[in-house]
Amino acid sequence: MDSVSKDTLLAVEQNSDEVTSLEIGAHQNEYKRVSWGQGLFKSKESADYDRLGTAIGNNTYLTRLRIDNISEYVTLDTTNKRFYNGIRHNSTITDLFLSAINFGDISITNVVLEVLGACQEKNILTKLLIKEMPLVSSAEENRFIESLRGFKNLRELAFMHSNISDVQLLPIVEAIRGHTLLERLNLLHNNIGNTGCEALATLRNLTFLNIADNDITNEGMIAFANSISENNNLLELDLDDDYSANPFDFRVVADDFCTSLCNTSSINDIYLSNHTLDTIHSYQNTGYKLVSLLVLNKSTNKRHVAIKKILLYYPHNIDMEPLFDLSVEEVDSERDLKALPHVISWFETAKDAISSVQFPVRKKLSANDLERRKLSAIYQFVTAMPMLFVPATQNKGVDKKRKSID
Repeated sequence: MDSVSKDTLLAVEQNSDEVTSLEIGAHQNEYKRVSWGQGLFKSKESADYDRLGTAIGNNTYLTRLRIDNISEYVTLDTTNKRFYNGIRHNSTITDLFLSAINFGDISITNVVLEVLGACQEKNILTKLLIKEMPLVSSAEENRFIESLRGFKNLRELAFMHSNISDVQLLPIVEAIRGHTLLERLNLLHNNIGNTGCEALATLRNLTFLNIADNDITNEGMIAFANSISENNNLLELDLDDDYSANPFDFRVVADDFCTSLCNTSSINDIYLSNHTLDTIHSYQNTGYKLVSLLVLNKSTNKRHVAIKKILLYYPHNIDMEPLFDLSVEEVDSERDLKALPHVISWFETAKDAISSVQFPVRKKLSANDLERRKLSAIYQFVTAMPMLFVPATQNKGVDKKRKSID
């Protein structure tokens, strides 16, 4: 055990509030810069891990545990029962990062699964990040799914660089489907295809999803885009990373995303479109219209977003006819103007909407545009119900008569 590891072990044993993050792995401790609150540990002695486990179990300041780069330089395996019992009894660790760096090493994968099992005792994990841990047997898959199903308090889950296939992803999706607190899911660099993509689209509570660098084609991405219309939570979608991307063409799928974000079939369809998704990370050209819609969605006032989309993308003057008979009394079955004040109010709200948030560069609305549409709406009411409006000349005549009488 090097000097840095000794200091870390002593701090954890003494329950020091200066160590809140513990990193176990084959890094070069003596050369790595240690940030405030971080403790680094590695050892080739099995007994040292038993001692560390006892210290973890009694510690009340550790909130983050990272086990990374396990190799022949770190003697940690499933026989270190005191180490796992320590994790099992700890009541403060909420963030867990696990990396089984050696592909195909069953013993390392078992260490990861053992740690997950130990964390189920208190079940307080809110953040779980797993990297480079391919599940090569059905037994490993079953153990992982069972652990995952129990972590009901997760807010963030990552399973990256692990060659996860569609067949393996489907039970993972089912395991986390009821996790209502889960907001962020990162599946970067796996082997997820169209089937897996469609399954992910059914998770409606996510605010962030990273599916970059997988095997999703146009078919899967179109299906995902269509599902966005029924999703009111997803804010951010990551489709590419710095090195590679999914094998789909944004020139093919962009229109489907646009339709989900702004379905121009009718005013009601625009109103019911997705007004939440505001960020798509992609190195492909997503097209100006999609970028414009994402910019609009960045407004936190979603009523304003819907209004702006109606004014920008509905190609005609707003048809008032459906409102003419909205307030017809059953007794006389005649039209009235009860809907008109609501229409005027809507345009007043629209005036606030177009002034509150910046529009896309090539798509703008002016006050004149809005006033023209407002007058058009009023004109439709006038022509549909002329008898309910008193001409201005008639008003003048009435005023003259009153003056003569006076």
